Amino acid sequence: MRKLNALFCLGSVVFCIAGCKPEADRIRDDEAAAAAVPAQEPQMQNQVAKAGVGVQGNSLDSIQGNDPRMLIAGPVKTFFQVKERIVFDIQLKQMEQTFNAINGRNPKSHEEYMKEVVGQIKLPKLPDGMVYRYHPEANELWVEAETAK
Repeated sequence: MRKLNALFCLGSVVFCIAGCKPEADRIRDDEAAAAAVPAQEPQMQNQVAKAGVGVQGNSLDSIQGNDPRMLIAGPVKTFFQVKERIVFDIQLKQMEQTFNAINGRNPKSHEEYMKEVVGQIKLPKLPDGMVYRYHPEANELWVEAETAK
């Protein structure tokens, strides 16, 4: 039995030594793999403007699960989401209702919406290549690709 245990231990040590890389080699391999895959942010789809379309807090999406950084990332992500919900669900809705009550109609164009409804409201910053566009036929503010008509 002792011979079997000794043989098992010796085999484990040999296997570990043969299969392990020095720390510097592992770091170099990880860096090479990261450099081989270009980091590209996926293009956002056209959608109704709502909480979550802004760029603030998006970098925290990669932190999940039991990662200790979640202790800070979770509340920060929630903070940015709440800020966006206040803008889209409270401020803009209230200004749309006020505009409709004063004028008896919805804004007729993007320019009128941005001037009369959005006015001094600070809309969340969007990812590069995306813009806000008002659709008068649906009375909705959308986030669309800059090139879309």
